[in-house]
Amino acid sequence: MAKVLLLGVVLMLGCARPLLTDREMAKLDPPLQKLVAGEFAAESDYDVSNRSGGEKEYGVIIRSSNAGELRSAGIPINSVMGDVITARLTVDEMRKVLTIPSVHALQNSSKNYPQ
Repeated sequence: MAKVLLLGVVLMLGCARPLLTDREMAKLDPPLQKLVAGEFAAESDYDVSNRSGGEKEYGVIIRSSNAGELRSAGIPINSVMGDVITARLTVDEMRKVLTIPSVHALQNSSKNYPQ
């Protein structure tokens, strides 16, 4: 019985979130590394909002030489200026972005307010 329970826990953990390679994790800045790894992260550290379905989305800056490749992968893009791309992504979409070869970095954005 204990072996079955242990196997169930291992399968649940393995299916809960896809593992990223070291190379993919290196594309993330430290705040996003925490978020994607599922570690506790204060929402105040992120530009976070909810989609109409209730899923959290985060403002990010993607560094990529090919915005078309992101669009083809179904990644919602807000703006493109050279190799700087802004987007609002769920954690699962961030994981997907990290697997795209033309993506060099994925950074946490921040809210700016007039002074």
